[in-house]
Amino acid sequence: MRRRVRAGVTAGILAASLSVSGCDAVRHVLDQQAERSPSPSATQPVTDPAQRVRQSDLETKVGAGMNARTSGGAMIVASNGTRIPNGIVEASAKAASSVRALDPQASKNALLVLVPRDNAEFKEYTGQDQASQLANTVTGGGRLPFVVMSDWTVKNPDTLTTRETLAHEAFHALTLEQLATERPLWLLEGWAEYVGQRTVPQAPHKRDDISPHVPSDEELRGANAADAYYTAFTFARYLRDTHGHDKVMAFYSEAVRTKEPLEALLNKHFGKGLTALESGYAAWYPTFR
Repeated sequence: MRRRVRAGVTAGILAASLSVSGCDAVRHVLDQQAERSPSPSATQPVTDPAQRVRQSDLETKVGAGMNARTSGGAMIVASNGTRIPNGIVEASAKAASSVRALDPQASKNALLVLVPRDNAEFKEYTGQDQASQLANTVTGGGRLPFVVMSDWTVKNPDTLTTRETLAHEAFHALTLEQLATERPLWLLEGWAEYVGQRTVPQAPHKRDDISPHVPSDEELRGANAADAYYTAFTFARYLRDTHGHDKVMAFYSEAVRTKEPLEALLNKHFGKGLTALESGYAAWYPTFR
């Protein structure tokens, strides 16, 4: 999920806190869920919002008489009496479309976006206080992922921050559905940041105060998580600039959907292991614009 300062995600295979995009620190909490058998309807896309809500095991939380809006590949839902503004519907649909354009392997299931009534409902959906979060993606436990919006995000759908946040979270929701094994956070967060930046191009923001390296999970959870998110993102950019977008996404797709060792996948797609690629990244970074 994202915050104006921080944000977070919940996923079923990992347990961690994450962070940032550009100036926005992001905190993602990947919370281990109890496994359960997925709903039979989760095996193929549905067009009915009530069915999609059941796929994410949310029917009791959203409740009877829910509001629902569908646009493109997104379904935006809210509990009875909670308004769904047009802007967040359009922004969610654009985020889903952008992610699928950048990652052909993204899930064909509808992107489910929840608009909570208040902080209590946000916490009921995510297990966390809203605080200054921008959004929160919840996955795992055999259910399909879903994105929960914060009050600020719902009220500011046309900002670059919201557009990038939605792309980042939609990427998590539409790819972590198939996460097959534990993967390092530099991969999950760096690629989500990369997709967010591709979706909402911004002015170059090269930083001279960081040391280019592949960040550890501990760095991505730590006090300087914003710096770690930045280096994870620029590592993905290095791979894009040197090997092309298609290879960057093909690597991610295989890393998420298989249990193949990451080192073997790096060699397969980029011809080098992580140590050599990290050295190449450090040499490339001074040229980053």
